[in-house]
Amino acid sequence: MILVLYDATTSNKLDSAVIKTGIPEKLLMMRAASSVWNIVEKLAKVSRVFSIAGPGNNGGDAYGVAIFSAISGYNTSIYSTKEPSGTSKKIAEFCFALGADKLRFLPDPNEISCDDVIIDGLLGSGLNRPPTDHYLDVIEWINVSRKNGAKVIAIDIPSGLNASTGSTPGTAVKADFTMMCLSRKQGCFTGTGPDLCGNLSYANLGIEKPESLVDPTSLLISYGNEGVIKRPRSGHKGTFGSVLIIGGWPPMEGAGCMAGLAALRAGAGKVYVCGPSFPECPLELISVKRDLGQVDELLDQVDAVVAGPGLGKGADCFLEKAWASGTPLILDADGLNWLSESKAGRRQAYWIGTPHPGEARTLLGEDISDRFLALEKLQSKYGGVWVLKGAGTLVGPKPTYVNPLADSILATAGSGDILAGLIGGLTAQRLESPEIYGVWLHGKAAEYLKSNGQSTLLATDLLPAVSKVMKVVEA
Repeated sequence: MILVLYDATTSNKLDSAVIKTGIPEKLLMMRAASSVWNIVEKLAKVSRVFSIAGPGNNGGDAYGVAIFSAISGYNTSIYSTKEPSGTSKKIAEFCFALGADKLRFLPDPNEISCDDVIIDGLLGSGLNRPPTDHYLDVIEWINVSRKNGAKVIAIDIPSGLNASTGSTPGTAVKADFTMMCLSRKQGCFTGTGPDLCGNLSYANLGIEKPESLVDPTSLLISYGNEGVIKRPRSGHKGTFGSVLIIGGWPPMEGAGCMAGLAALRAGAGKVYVCGPSFPECPLELISVKRDLGQVDELLDQVDAVVAGPGLGKGADCFLEKAWASGTPLILDADGLNWLSESKAGRRQAYWIGTPHPGEARTLLGEDISDRFLALEKLQSKYGGVWVLKGAGTLVGPKPTYVNPLADSILATAGSGDILAGLIGGLTAQRLESPEIYGVWLHGKAAEYLKSNGQSTLLATDLLPAVSKVMKVVEA
């Protein structure tokens, strides 16, 4: 199942397109409010509900939530930064007719208790600059109230978070729950989005296929229970491809070994490692001397090359050979550092770059707060397919995929080496879009470990977990 994502501009276009189909704006607002109210009803205890209404449609949704609160008999208060107009005004009038209190001033946040609920309808998905003045004060009030125990539910997106990029240009609301309405906002899944959104939900407001009205800007990586890797029963190690790892040079031998073992765990039939020369090198890996002639021969024999994990400096000639070859290449870590300093130009053969944000910044020589734009610029400058790591890893571009499995449990030394090896092993098996499945597999393995009680991990813990979560069918 493909889940579509939208940025701020296309979300707005979708809103307009849905209204043009004949669905009244008021009905959409009340459907959104109902979806948010469903979250409130599941909370263990609720004493008071504070709806914070901004000037846009999110404000109208917040008034709608207050209607459900008042009807349900809760102590309901509304604080608005601006007098409502249009459809929002009609909903607000009904809200106050039901007895909701209109606040002129926000209460002291120290008087907020753990039984209180705050509905964030302050700023919507159109924000593209830091909140200032009164809006900043309200955001800070919400966050202090949350620290005092209140539950915060954001409508569509936490106020202050950029719906397009996942960046936070200034102060933003930290929510316990976020209900995305009508469209899934791509900024909720990447950058600071996963930290700020809390428990993320989606309500389609009765529109089953929004992509039929407006084209999405990105896609969410999602694999159900279908088999992704097909392995014939009669297959042998040659059937499943071979990988050459150029990495693990002293004193970082472990990085090359982890990448090699990950390639095997991904299903590759055979893995060579040009680098490690110590007794503890795993027996499953074939050690190759750091000999340029031997590596040159292997480049014509293997099905994929992973270059960079634990490589260090002084490997330029090996990287130049790999870059000039026609073999599919995964460039990571020190391989990317080499690329940023070299004059290699665009590679014509298939290749994948896997930078973390710092490496991407070095490769581009500029700020990458807009991760989606950074992905496009990387491809424009260097060619290839890109995996921009970090919370909500991006893969692409054109199309761009977003990995929803964002967890800091992966923030450990060697995690990136495992990812590069997984992608290399999948590439060797000629899997379609190995970079997308590799990113998903990496995150899913971490999720599996966490669900089984691990709160931290060693990178090598991911290796057996990969086998637990892979989708393999016999062909």
